[in-house]
Amino acid sequence: MTKILSFGSLNYDHVYQTDHFVQPKETLAADSYRRGFGGKGLNQSIAMRKAGLCVYHAGRVGADGQPFVDYLTQNGVRTDYLIRDEAAVTGHAIIEVCHGENRILLHGGANRQIDEEQIDRTVAAFAAGDWLVIQNEIANVPHLIRSAKKQGLKVFFNAAPVAEDVLSYPLELVDVLCVNEIEGAFLARTKEADFNKIANALHKYYTNTEILLTVGAAGSYCVNKDGCFFEPCRKVSVVDTTAAGDTYSGFYLAEMIRSGDTRAAMAYATRAASITVQRPGAAESIPTAEELI
Repeated sequence: MTKILSFGSLNYDHVYQTDHFVQPKETLAADSYRRGFGGKGLNQSIAMRKAGLCVYHAGRVGADGQPFVDYLTQNGVRTDYLIRDEAAVTGHAIIEVCHGENRILLHGGANRQIDEEQIDRTVAAFAAGDWLVIQNEIANVPHLIRSAKKQGLKVFFNAAPVAEDVLSYPLELVDVLCVNEIEGAFLARTKEADFNKIANALHKYYTNTEILLTVGAAGSYCVNKDGCFFEPCRKVSVVDTTAAGDTYSGFYLAEMIRSGDTRAAMAYATRAASITVQRPGAAESIPTAEELI
């Protein structure tokens, strides 16, 4: 059975509902507040597990991070390679939600303490044919990509949050590169507004890499060895877009591993993400595979 090594971030999410996004020099009273489990790494792990994959989450939390171990375990995700660092603080995010859209301020904390020794030791426990799923919220991503490819793993990289240093990552080694329109245009070095052209421009840069471009209400695009594909979004009442992209990634990869059918994977992922956006929260908003039947 294919194993998934989800090497990723774990963040406490501090979520504030507001009637508009706070402006510079403004003090704004929130309509509500809640704290939840988040981080793109955790969201992807939960999504892939709910989609039916065998998932191991690797990463690092601080002295206050035991609830993450418990939460992942309760959701069926293995935590054999999750380190609790007593000298660090767990990552956290301030999330402002307004009319279904969000703004996020992130502090990496223990996620930024992941070192090459932890990476090599963890990757060595997996084998050719397994998948490494990562994002850009942890330290030493380039080394992680190289270590995984040396071990024979396939690599799924969600290039968020995107930054200048990502251009120097060994993206040519990545099997699936997942981006939104902002990240895609940045990595393709283009100001092109046409989503299909962004996806194709990226594929010209990374010819051996499958490009997965998610653009919210405008749907999703994929360019791979089989051609160019588009999947429209589903029209639903949006409550909170947090974790929608992570849901899409997790369910897309699950279906691709099962069937290898790009169109089926995009449709499956779109259905899952359409449920996520109708619910508040991050990981807790992700549906199970049974809900898609």
